Amino acid sequence: MLVAALAAAAFVSALALATRAQAQPSDTPQCGDPFTATRDASNPLMLPSSPGANPLSGASFFVDGPAHGGAAGAIAQLLGQSLTSFSESEGWAQVQQQLSNLLPSHASVAGQVQELAKIASEPETQRISSYSQGGSATGIYSQTQKLFCHNFLADQGTVPIINTYFLHASLGGCATTSQINAYMPLFQARVNAVAAGTGNRPVVFLLETDGIGSSSCMVRMHSIGTWESAIRYEVQTLGALPHAVTYVEAGYSDSNSPSYTARALRAVDVSSIRGFYTNDTHINWTINEIKWGEKIVKDLHGGHFIVNTAQNGNGPKLNPHPSKQGIEDLCNPPGRALGPKPTTSTGFPDVDAFMWTSIPGNSGGTCNGGTPSGTFWTALGVRLATAANGRLGPHYPNAPY
Repeated sequence: MLVAALAAAAFVSALALATRAQAQPSDTPQCGDPFTATRDASNPLMLPSSPGANPLSGASFFVDGPAHGGAAGAIAQLLGQSLTSFSESEGWAQVQQQLSNLLPSHASVAGQVQELAKIASEPETQRISSYSQGGSATGIYSQTQKLFCHNFLADQGTVPIINTYFLHASLGGCATTSQINAYMPLFQARVNAVAAGTGNRPVVFLLETDGIGSSSCMVRMHSIGTWESAIRYEVQTLGALPHAVTYVEAGYSDSNSPSYTARALRAVDVSSIRGFYTNDTHINWTINEIKWGEKIVKDLHGGHFIVNTAQNGNGPKLNPHPSKQGIEDLCNPPGRALGPKPTTSTGFPDVDAFMWTSIPGNSGGTCNGGTPSGTFWTALGVRLATAANGRLGPHYPNAPY
């Protein structure tokens, strides 16, 4: 008994030491952070001109280049260029003409290049997840620093958009209270590492893909409160950074009700940040997301949100047996299209932006002929861009790019 107790105590002590080590990444900064720690609530991103009521208004968002960008890199490769021939500081604006000059000798791929340019020219959201550099706090810190100190050199002076994916990525959508509690030390260490790696830099955060949208199972599991406390920790930690404009995932219009979503958003302290974002892993029509989001805002007695429009130009592909298959086909569904272009001029007062909160063309996995999950699939990107349509819904006029 005594031996067992001593062994258990030693294990707990070792776990505590490991957790503290994860929570305090020892990596030295990869580059300087020249920004002030003072937040201007009227202009948190420190834009050249005051944005007015919408803190995103007037911001230039980060557009990647061939060294790291999915569509830009695919274009370069179609034109016979090695990605290693491009420096991190070469963004799409710098290489677009250079690559265009190669088109006459690559006529067979000119159509694909033209379509992929619709994606390459738009802002690219960067993801930091449980899989980034092994997932340790040190790895997450290193990945965050890599983005700010290396990748973002491709479009200097712009505002990056960063999405996080730690909870659903590690625990799925129906975790027990004990599973969440066991994960909390590492989860908090990962969040702390993102905060430390970001520092005072301007950034738009889109927190926790599928965080609330896939959470209803945990109501039945009686673990929803613990799950929401984890999201609340991330909201409060990253939302407190001086030049972050932060939104937390709220789900999708074909899943949870507005009342359920508003309750969950209150539980994660959405009022302490700018707002929420929707449609992150679904492909619902933009107008359906807007109407759903407006009901949530009404329930919250105010708020603002972003709608993901990366693949919803033709709306969702509905499954024939939704009770068994889910409502939508979400894994590289055929027949989809780029939706409305990213913009902060949405025409809806509660909607701060239409954004591509994930990179259109990134594969959801090997389903439907795809490439490994998270890799840019050129054929998918071409299909989405060829069918691109900025209409808001099925009864709105076509708006091809």
